[in-house]
Amino acid sequence: MRAELVRGTSEYRAPGAAVVAAIILVALGLTVAWLGASHEGPVICPFRAVTGFPCPTCGLTRTTGALLHGRIGEAVRTNPFDAFFLIIVVPVGAVFWFLNLTFGLAVRISTGRTERAAFWWTVAAVVVANWVYVLVTQL
Repeated sequence: MRAELVRGTSEYRAPGAAVVAAIILVALGLTVAWLGASHEGPVICPFRAVTGFPCPTCGLTRTTGALLHGRIGEAVRTNPFDAFFLIIVVPVGAVFWFLNLTFGLAVRISTGRTERAAFWWTVAAVVVANWVYVLVTQL
């Protein structure tokens, strides 16, 4: 696998309307998580509403609210995958997005077929393991 920072072309650039929409949605989501972290609300997950079982990312709003209030342990106990995503992936993605919008830089990752397959199998295994954790702790 090879990763390199390259000068992005127009195909890497996000349209202005998409940037504004993303900022509005993130702000709305953070507001809901901040205000609603202390109590249970209605079930808004379509998967849970139909099946009665939590989905792999069940508890994302509660996890976000706990992180916003500095309760990292509670966030990890609620849903480890969501907590990892919010603590690691979102900030790294925000940095890459900033670099792209400000300097036109993009990260290009070159992988072989075997590396891509190993990556996606690992992601699938982590999601399944997390889902088992969520099912055991939230049922």
